Amino acid sequence: MKFKMLFILWTCVFCLAVNNCCVSSDSDKIADGLKKWEKTIPLPYHDGLERTVDLYANKSLSDNFLTYSAFIDSALVQRDMPLELRYLPLALSGMRRNFCQDDRCGVWQLPTLTALHYGVTINDTLDERHNVEASTRAALDCLNELYQQYGDWWYSILAYTNSPIALQHALARNDKTSQPWDFRDRNLLPNTQVIGDFIACIYLGNEGQLKFVNIPEPEIKKFPAAPVQKPKPAEPAETTTKNNVTQNNNKKTGPSTSSGTGTTSQKYKIKKGDTLSKIASKYHVKVSDLKKWNNLKSDKIRAGHTLIIKK
Repeated sequence: MKFKMLFILWTCVFCLAVNNCCVSSDSDKIADGLKKWEKTIPLPYHDGLERTVDLYANKSLSDNFLTYSAFIDSALVQRDMPLELRYLPLALSGMRRNFCQDDRCGVWQLPTLTALHYGVTINDTLDERHNVEASTRAALDCLNELYQQYGDWWYSILAYTNSPIALQHALARNDKTSQPWDFRDRNLLPNTQVIGDFIACIYLGNEGQLKFVNIPEPEIKKFPAAPVQKPKPAEPAETTTKNNVTQNNNKKTGPSTSSGTGTTSQKYKIKKGDTLSKIASKYHVKVSDLKKWNNLKSDKIRAGHTLIIKK
């Protein structure tokens, strides 16, 4: 009888040891992987992250990610933003265009007021948050402006997924916050699930372990592509006085073309709330080109000043 009880006890101890060894092995693998793939955005490990990694490793994500990943990467490069952000819509919506939760819709989970502020059309017949390209431009412009404010990508992401006001209150309640996990552990914000989901997607994406499938979605309206703003051509010279006046006005207010180069340039007066990334997105140019054309040494601009934009 004693031998039987000792055998059962030994078996339980052995199973616990094996289980702890496996958990420890998985944790070490994930922690090492995060160090390997960490670039611009910090990827701190946290106890229990392996559960989120396991969830996403077995989760079917929309192949919209494969369809639009090149566009998202290009938009990130244009704004000089970290490429790790390509995985954020996976963490927010599983890359499903029709995903809606409360006031947030689309792959980037854009709130209504934020979407409208960044030029996304929302009315009774049209909601461009379901248009991946339109919502991507708006979401990245918003994240970029938040980064200009906080200088920290995790603060920017948490302000985006909650609100800047909620983040300010959280920071005021905890002035020692140094890692994103602090917001979850201390229950400082309503939405902290994005922390683990985003880190898991970055890890699995770089390890090639995300699973993409064609997920049927209800038919949505095919939204028109965002209009490309083109400079108006100058009117041809005429001999009449009226047309000469029109021509002179065009020279003052319209775009100018460099002789022999085929390069068209135009002037843009900076408005309150403008940023280089927002202006670059509007005219489909790079931030680095804007800075080069205008001899800017930093990203700081002032309302009322004029920028030269070349095409």
